[in-house]
Amino acid sequence: MFSFLLLSMPKPHHFSFKNEYPNLSSRLTNEAYIFKASSDVGKSGLKATALWDTGATRSAITPAVAKSLSLIPFDRVRVNGINNTSMADVVNISIGLPNLVVVAEVNVMVCNLVRDIDLLIGMDIILLGDFSISNGDSKTLFSFAIPPFENKTDYYEKAIAVNKRNKA
Repeated sequence: MFSFLLLSMPKPHHFSFKNEYPNLSSRLTNEAYIFKASSDVGKSGLKATALWDTGATRSAITPAVAKSLSLIPFDRVRVNGINNTSMADVVNISIGLPNLVVVAEVNVMVCNLVRDIDLLIGMDIILLGDFSISNGDSKTLFSFAIPPFENKTDYYEKAIAVNKRNKA
């Protein structure tokens, strides 16, 4: 006869943050830190204003940030923007998010970004967790959690349930 010991895997700890704006916002921004390498995390990171962009495939930093951290490009890639195509250097950084998570060793492009933005966070980072935007009460709330939750947020099912209750 066999005897088994049931070991359960520890449940993951989720790290999250939220930003709520006093009115509707078309820009989702927060403070982040940029580190030259993962070995620099916990030391002096560069404080940056990050813009979250679901339309960007990859993340990017400005040339000023790259120069400030003395980053050395290791590749060049073609960048397709809305109105143009250009070439951009690629550098490797680590990004400290407001939820105390550091995304280490991220290959980012060096590009000119919109005014007052140092770091563009693209889908390469967003897909690592759950990202949500809500605009109820004429205020924008966005939140992000790593790792993603097993149960997905489904606004379609929520709308059906609310509509059924409202008919009653």
